[in-house]
Amino acid sequence: MSQSKKSARFRLAMGAGKAANAVLTALKRKGGQLPGVIAEKIDPDFLAHIGKPGRIVFVTGTNGKTTTTNLLDDLLADNGFDLVTNRAGSNTINGIESSLIKNADLSGNQRLQVACMELDELSSRLVLPHVTPDLLLVCNLYRDSFMRNANPDYIFSVLSSSISPMTELVLNADDLISCRLAPQAEKRTYYSIGRLADDTDGPQGIACDLTACPECGSALAYDYCHLRHLGKARCTHCGFTNSEPDFEVVRVDREAGTFTVRENREPGAPEHDYRIAAYTITNLYNLLAAVTVARRMGVSAEAIAASLDRGINITKLRYSDEEICGVRLVNVAAKGENSTATSTAIQTICREPGRKAVAFIMSDYYLATNPYSSEYTGWYYQTDFEYLVDPLVEQIVVVGARGEDLMLRLLLAGIDPARIRLVPDAEAAARAIRLDGIDSVVVAYDIFNGAQVERLNAGVRERLEKGDSVSAEAPARGMAGVPVPADQGAGTTVEILYPEFGNQAGDNGNALYLRACLPGADFIETPYGAEPAFATRDVSAVVLASMTERHQQLAAEALRPYAARLAELADAGVPMLFTHSAAELLGSSFGTPGGGEAQGLSILPFSTRTDMPKRYLCSTVGSFEPGDGSDAIELLGFKIQFTQTTATDDAAPFCSLERGWGRSEGDTLEGFRRGGLIATWMLGPILPTNPSFARWFCERIAGAPVVLAFEDEARAAYDVRRADLTHPLPKGKSINP
Repeated sequence: MSQSKKSARFRLAMGAGKAANAVLTALKRKGGQLPGVIAEKIDPDFLAHIGKPGRIVFVTGTNGKTTTTNLLDDLLADNGFDLVTNRAGSNTINGIESSLIKNADLSGNQRLQVACMELDELSSRLVLPHVTPDLLLVCNLYRDSFMRNANPDYIFSVLSSSISPMTELVLNADDLISCRLAPQAEKRTYYSIGRLADDTDGPQGIACDLTACPECGSALAYDYCHLRHLGKARCTHCGFTNSEPDFEVVRVDREAGTFTVRENREPGAPEHDYRIAAYTITNLYNLLAAVTVARRMGVSAEAIAASLDRGINITKLRYSDEEICGVRLVNVAAKGENSTATSTAIQTICREPGRKAVAFIMSDYYLATNPYSSEYTGWYYQTDFEYLVDPLVEQIVVVGARGEDLMLRLLLAGIDPARIRLVPDAEAAARAIRLDGIDSVVVAYDIFNGAQVERLNAGVRERLEKGDSVSAEAPARGMAGVPVPADQGAGTTVEILYPEFGNQAGDNGNALYLRACLPGADFIETPYGAEPAFATRDVSAVVLASMTERHQQLAAEALRPYAARLAELADAGVPMLFTHSAAELLGSSFGTPGGGEAQGLSILPFSTRTDMPKRYLCSTVGSFEPGDGSDAIELLGFKIQFTQTTATDDAAPFCSLERGWGRSEGDTLEGFRRGGLIATWMLGPILPTNPSFARWFCERIAGAPVVLAFEDEARAAYDVRRADLTHPLPKGKSINP
């Protein structure tokens, strides 16, 4: 296309974007993406063509980027910067385009010459080729919604490959994942928090994002952790460790509400005190990140401190409380489908003083009300509900859609069934909460469920003001169940391979459920680098769960010497379950993110190719034929992957599908089976979410009939999901998570 035609198209796109912005302004609507969407429809290269401010700062990362960006915007504005922001818009490519349209004249030239904007991690591959920021702050990389962001390694690769060598990176030295980003960018500034009094000795959480060295896969030795995997560690094999910080918190005075930052890059390493209005470790990280960027932009430490003293500071946007008749009503927001954010919210809840009742409103309202969507609840198995075993949490009320799944997960976390109630909506939750002897009612909610929180709080407030402390709701159903015999599974051995790798997308829920169903079994967790137990002794079952693409290659190399033994066990009928990306190890080869190919174990007759960044996503309804004379078993599941499979015609499937696709897009056969070995690309906790299949699998291990753990709750959750995934659909429609 000629330059004149490009220019004409751009001018038309610019005018249309401006017109859309004017209409939105007149209607007093934000419409954060619409001007950009319209402009890009007219000129697909609009972002490349529009003028850019002379100085650009982007803020990205899994958790904290919105809070940090808003704080940084306020700090800079308070110190004389006129900024282009996307605070009222979106952090995707269209939102950034819309912000630039708003700031530009009709020729596309920017009026303000400094921009400070939030950038979605996945959108970086679309934005950064056309916009080169002077500074790019990456707060951290954790696991996020698997359906959208896959795993931290994937987000790392997207970000790392998109960053220009000309950009200065501002990185969290305490995060051994994100601090390694983009080695091509030589200008790097690191910030860190020194050891604190309440640090832990190692990573926190049921599923940690960094239990192995990101360089070589060997074990990490931690000195301390502040939050999840953020802290100081070193590899016991290759010596990889944290980068030295340029800006380091060396003291925190919670009573005074201050923290001290030492600037190690400056002569004499001067120290500066700053105020923090609402102390939490996450707020400290967000504030330190904003201070670091402001300093790199030339704002003096004294000016930053003065702004913070004037009230430009961290606010309790995701935490609020009030006292009614001596009882505190506390609201703690989390990011739905994000196990890290929700686990942090649960920790906040447990740190609340006194006896408390907790209500969870965590289901995605859109997915719950959309007939063509079903929320993927595997993230529950990555979330630390175990913290709620705390005896000061006297009651837990589960609200709304997907409540049956959350009930099951809470029971598997070891919470007393008598403390849990399931109710359909916020109004019922307000009636169900026991208020006698309670110091606080805490509501944990997805950030999009604010209206439901208001209704719940209104109901509790009304009861408190009336002096009504007794719950009006009937006891929850199905909470007794048949107890699992304590010796069930005795004499069997279940090997969980590489649990530090195989913990993605809730796949760890399979091992969790096996432990609950077979309490008498001997469970062996074999870490990477150790010889598998199955190599030298008889085992009753082997389980390997989903892992990142990088860990796939390490696991394949480690298991290759034992491929013949695995095949022998499979042919002997030993139950084995390899799920999602772990299944790909069993073929002759599997694709790597860079478009290459890695050698598999050649136990099953297939190979896979990788189509990154394309993602294949669907829900599945299938039928599993046990082959032992018993009836077929219905299976429900979800699939999300970057791969497609090529198999020989005689390859035995795991199951056949009525809905969804199997080994490759459009195929009705899913997974593979060889003797006792099952390889499936179905994602997440398929055992607790498919109780009939779980019973069959456990009975193969135990060699006898078994009692399922929390079978009533498992079947109730299954029935709800089945209604979602099997209802009639218009032609061409499917149900996706």
